[in-house]
Amino acid sequence: MSIRAGSQRGFVLLNALLLVAAFAAAAVYVLARAEQARLRQVEHQGAGQLRLYLDGFESLALTLLRRDQQGGAVDALTDVWAATIKEVTVDRGQLSGQISDLQGRFNVNWLANSEDLSAEAGFTRLLAQLGLPSRLASEITTFVRPGGPDDSAGYGRMIPPIHPQGGPVLLLEQLLVIPALQPRHYARLAPFLAALPSDSLLNLNTVSPEVLTSLLPGANSGSLEQVLLSRGQTPFISVEDFILRSSAAFSLEPLPEEEELRFAVGSAWFHVDIAAQLEDRTLTRQTIIYRRALPYGPHVSYRLGGGT
Repeated sequence: MSIRAGSQRGFVLLNALLLVAAFAAAAVYVLARAEQARLRQVEHQGAGQLRLYLDGFESLALTLLRRDQQGGAVDALTDVWAATIKEVTVDRGQLSGQISDLQGRFNVNWLANSEDLSAEAGFTRLLAQLGLPSRLASEITTFVRPGGPDDSAGYGRMIPPIHPQGGPVLLLEQLLVIPALQPRHYARLAPFLAALPSDSLLNLNTVSPEVLTSLLPGANSGSLEQVLLSRGQTPFISVEDFILRSSAAFSLEPLPEEEELRFAVGSAWFHVDIAAQLEDRTLTRQTIIYRRALPYGPHVSYRLGGGT
């Protein structure tokens, strides 16, 4: 009887131990799930906080551009909106951003107009100034022309193959599918390009020397760069003001009429580059702002964003 009783007590003890182990495993599982849920919640809250920071800078950009618009029609690199905002301290992180004038760049969609020969020639000269292959001029031009390139064999060999339809591009990144445009070429060229409506003008107060001299082949580049330096103190108030102040740069031949019609001293299209950092996570956003005439003012045209 004592042996049987001992066996029964051992069996009961074993069952008790198994139950304890099962409860312990269940508790560990529940705690693990709870921790995962907590981490997901923290991640969600962090991402939400980062997006709010991006929204805040975007609202600031809209406010600055509206105030600038109310102050006059001239847009220059000396305006408040053009100043870089670096590493502003926010709750548990930092925020930085920059507003750039897209109309200070060569508009790649000018090339979509087959009758705009001066833009095509200017683009070829811009590539030469940047040390890029001249063949890219025809490759990019035919890509944005209606109907697309005549020879699309290179596109057919891509994985997956594509058939370019041609026409103006909405995003500059669309050019990356051009087989001849290598990533290093694009990285060199992109800061000087914009993808805007074909009728957008070039702002003389924000244009880079490389872009402007490419469109004015008859100008003395040294004299022209000196004129561009002067706008840091006194922005051009009109196209006529630019012509008057740069007359020495065109002593041999006048400013081409077609280029004069391409110029302006104000802008409507702006690019906002924003980065928000929260602890070890960074979220970025690129916002394109179109500024209509008052009383409408600036509004967000589209956004591009990602996080790391």
